[in-house]
Amino acid sequence: MNKAVHFYSRAVLEKFFVVCTLGCLFGCGAKNPAADDTTSADAIKAPATVEQAAKVLDLSTFALMDGAKSAESRHVANLSYVAPGDANKALEFHRKAFIAQGWKELPNSTVTDQSASAMFARDGFVIALSVIPFEASSVSVRLQNLGNVKPSNLPVPPGAKPVYVGDPTAMFSTDAAVTATADAIRNLFVARGWMPYGKAGDSDFFKQNAILATSTVSSAPAQGGKTMIQYSNQLISADIPAPPNVEDLRYVDEPPELSFATTASKDAVVESLRKTLASAGWKSTMDKLVDIDEKPTMIFRNPAKEMLTLSLWGGPGGKILASVRFQSAAEIAELDRRIKEEAPKLRAAAEARAAKEAAELTERNKVPKVPVTLPVDAKDVKQTKDEIKFTVGKGKAKAAVESLRTQFRDAGWKEDVASLERMAGTLLLSKEGGPSVTITYSDTGFMPSEVSISAMRAELEAAR
Repeated sequence: MNKAVHFYSRAVLEKFFVVCTLGCLFGCGAKNPAADDTTSADAIKAPATVEQAAKVLDLSTFALMDGAKSAESRHVANLSYVAPGDANKALEFHRKAFIAQGWKELPNSTVTDQSASAMFARDGFVIALSVIPFEASSVSVRLQNLGNVKPSNLPVPPGAKPVYVGDPTAMFSTDAAVTATADAIRNLFVARGWMPYGKAGDSDFFKQNAILATSTVSSAPAQGGKTMIQYSNQLISADIPAPPNVEDLRYVDEPPELSFATTASKDAVVESLRKTLASAGWKSTMDKLVDIDEKPTMIFRNPAKEMLTLSLWGGPGGKILASVRFQSAAEIAELDRRIKEEAPKLRAAAEARAAKEAAELTERNKVPKVPVTLPVDAKDVKQTKDEIKFTVGKGKAKAAVESLRTQFRDAGWKEDVASLERMAGTLLLSKEGGPSVTITYSDTGFMPSEVSISAMRAELEAAR
């Protein structure tokens, strides 16, 4: 899992919340009633599911500005992309788009030459828009659905007093110690049906359906040593159940992925996850783990044709690291479409590459033909592609080989070894590129003299 993406996503949201908080503290000071739309007939009272939220707004299908590049992140709960224009143009485009769909713009929108931010509310949901510069004449646009649970409605320990309550965040102070406050908050959330969903530094995460709540508890020396509580919420694009008894649980929404560490075996992880996912309607499509990109992997599907991919790999201290990646039915359909669209091109490219490699292999394996002029008195000639044998009269073998020696030298062959005696001898020659020739002879004076020429990485052609 890409932890850089995890921290980037958290940092963007936290920065946005801080900006909005400061703006509202000094600009408005009070909670904004325009977002409290939960009394409408269409409002969802409980923390929304992904399906319920998508019926109100699915950011994966939200219209982009003219000239927009491919979306960096495009999911139900969030959208990021780059488009030509400035901050004001981006704000006006999205303002019109939201208002046309029945959303209300909340007060305290801001726009400068460099950036813009705004929030829109409908049916209890709040959407945060942020725009920042990108390169010379473009902007980076981010939309995040903050869900339908107001931070002010999250459980607070007794004695905690509100410091600021707004749409993106709520802040409280208490005289209780940091650790005691964090423990009390955890117990309150669990009692109200929220599932612990990881921890990072001073922040604890809790999930109920598709709403992810962040609780940050810290000391505030500037407030006389009081303990500060900050709540924020966001909608997530995938409701991935967390397996029990795991460590370092983390969720990111770009793309939707849950990761964790465990001391259990791979088989135990798979079995635990099977049971956890089965209760949410997920079933494995495999009997056992299969290596994909050198990682043991298992695929799960549900009736909505969505997909979860479990990947496992070794971690420090003998632990197993795991990630569960979510892909929507629309993402999978689009991937299938692109594969089918690209298949003829990929097939043609593969065939061309195979043909090229075959031609190169043939060229590499091609051996040069080496003409060899035999003595006029050569007899009993026997020839194959890589060897020639013949006989000459008694006492004439060395002279025949000297003649062959001259032929090869004149043809550019290098003499590596030469041992030529009256009764026997050996001559080794080679040429750039690898071909080599060995010439041997024996001449006892009692029988016809025999000469042998053999070649490696070359084809011999005898001529008179």
